[in-house]
Amino acid sequence: MRGLISIYLDIFRFIAAMGVFLSHAEQHSGFSGIVPGVSFMNFDHKFVIIFFVISGYVIAASASRPDRTAANYTADRLARLSSVVIPALLLTYVLDTIGAMVSPGVYSFIDPHWQFLRLLVNFFYCQQIWFLCVNPSSNTALWSLGYEFWYYVLFGVWIFVETKAAKILLLFGIALLIGPKILLLLPAWAMGAGAFYATKACRCSFRTSIWLFAGTGLAAIAALVFENQFGLNNGKSGLPPLYYSSNFLGDNLFAAIVGIHFVCCGLFSRWLTRDFEPYAAVKAIRWAAGHTFSLYVYHMPLLFFVLAIARYDTRNALDVVAAMAVVLVIIAGLSKVTEERYPALRTLLRRSFGTFTGAVPRLATK
Repeated sequence: MRGLISIYLDIFRFIAAMGVFLSHAEQHSGFSGIVPGVSFMNFDHKFVIIFFVISGYVIAASASRPDRTAANYTADRLARLSSVVIPALLLTYVLDTIGAMVSPGVYSFIDPHWQFLRLLVNFFYCQQIWFLCVNPSSNTALWSLGYEFWYYVLFGVWIFVETKAAKILLLFGIALLIGPKILLLLPAWAMGAGAFYATKACRCSFRTSIWLFAGTGLAAIAALVFENQFGLNNGKSGLPPLYYSSNFLGDNLFAAIVGIHFVCCGLFSRWLTRDFEPYAAVKAIRWAAGHTFSLYVYHMPLLFFVLAIARYDTRNALDVVAAMAVVLVIIAGLSKVTEERYPALRTLLRRSFGTFTGAVPRLATK
């Protein structure tokens, strides 16, 4: 994607990732008073819902390319996830092991049993199927990938399986495998995909697009800030038996508001034909957005580890800011050797998948 809508989604992606980071910094790692008078803990779950909507939009756009095939789609999605998730699981295990030896109290909330099995379950993205909620040690943020992976699978089947009977059978089988919890938030992800297709289909005047863009933007902000007053938060998110799907009605309604806003942004973007890419601000946005996946999957174990090793005063503002800066610098370095290697891994997997899919017909004819 190009144009304003692409830049706008990158801005939203960065804001959501930083929001999750600041929220977990407050909630789990002893940080406090990051922004005076503002608690990001109130919005952490809604930031993840924004991620779901953005993901649906971007994946639908990617799958609509003329040269897209099932093999390339699968290779791209696996490369995107594996480039960061596998290093994140290894990093979590190493840092938590060392950190717990230095400062056991920091990790006292972690169940020490079956840690290898927990990592393995997350490696296969099965941490949230049915009524499971399996965290890989301190890295609780990975719960959302146990949803998103299966949304990729469901969407891939919907788009690329041509036979109607096979499509229905596969979708039903996958739904039976993953259970109701993941399916309850599927509409939130589908709002993003639907927003992409609606943007392609809809047209309106320049003036109307401005009013729609501004109005739905204010509605999205109001829904985030005043979620309790609007009944979009029942206060049960994260609690069993549905865990992160406990507030599915409010979450899906919030996702619908965000999705409609993205549609309106797309309508407005269509009227702006100027090339924004050479601008320094746009390049900075692209760079920041290109590291948001790393920020999301690495920040939890690093926050705990820095707190365990440095043992700084969480009531001291300078200590708090310094610790956060250290974590962000480390994440930027990790992203350099993991997330930025995504294109190379994607090329490798595309070649491997292409060889495999080309060999199957040859074997079938022998």
